[in-house]
Amino acid sequence: MPFFRTGTQLVYYAHVPKCGGSTVADYINKRFGGLAFSDNRYYMIDEKERWSKTSPQHINLSALDRLFPENFFDRSFAIVRHPVARVVSAFHFQKEVERKINDISFGDWLETLPDNPRYAFDNHLLSMDEIVPPEAEIFHLEHGLDALIPWFDRITGEKSGPRVLPHVNKRGDYRSVSTEKVKPSQAEIRLITELYHIDFDRFGYDPDLSQPLAAAPELSDEYLADREQALAEQARPKNRLMSNLRQTKRMISTRIAREFDGKS
Repeated sequence: MPFFRTGTQLVYYAHVPKCGGSTVADYINKRFGGLAFSDNRYYMIDEKERWSKTSPQHINLSALDRLFPENFFDRSFAIVRHPVARVVSAFHFQKEVERKINDISFGDWLETLPDNPRYAFDNHLLSMDEIVPPEAEIFHLEHGLDALIPWFDRITGEKSGPRVLPHVNKRGDYRSVSTEKVKPSQAEIRLITELYHIDFDRFGYDPDLSQPLAAAPELSDEYLADREQALAEQARPKNRLMSNLRQTKRMISTRIAREFDGKS
C-alpha cells in the first residue's frame, strides 16, 4: 500500500501485485521523491523478524482500514489486470524468480490454491477486490500506463516529471527463462473465473476476451507529443546505457533479496 505526498495531498497507490507495480513505483520515486509504506528490503529480513505477514506494499483492505482512519488519503488509484493474465504472471514469477514453485504444472498448481489465498506468496494471488478501495481511480494494464501521467498532472495542477514510464521488471529480467509461457486451457480458465469472479465483475473483464470491457482513456495531443520527445531522448545511446545500468543494479539487488529469503 505505498503512498506519497504531492504538495499538500497524500495519494494512496493500491498496489495490486503483477500489475506493473515496479514500473509505477519507479516513476513515482522519480517524480514525487519517494514512496512511504513500501519496503524493498522486506525479503532481506529473517522471516521470524518480520513485523507483518506480507510486505507493506501488498497490504489488503481489511488491514488498511484498521491502520488508517477514514479519509486519511486525499486520492487513491490502482492498476488492475485481466485475472487470467495476472494468475499466469504470478505463476511464472513464483516459479522463475521467487522459486517457490517446483516441478508442478500450471493446472495442478491452480488446484492447490485455496478459495481465498490471503497472504499466500506475499499476497500475489489475493483478489484485486480485496486490495483496491471502492473510491480508487482505476487504470487497466491492458490499456498501457501512459494515462497515469496526465492523471498525476491533473491532481497536482502541474506538468512535471518524466513523460514516459519505462517498463521495469519484465519477465526474464532476473534470470534466463527456459519455460514456455503458460497458455491456460478452457478448464483452467473456468477455474480462474470461479476463484476471481468478483474481480471479473467489478473491474469489467470477460473470461473470453483479453481486453477489458471499458474503453481505453483518451490521451491529449499535447501529452502524446511530450511522450514521443521523451522516447526519442531515451533512445540516445548514453541514456540507453544509463538505463541498462540502473536495471542491472535493480536486478542484482532483487536477486540477492530473493536468495536471502530462500535461506531464511
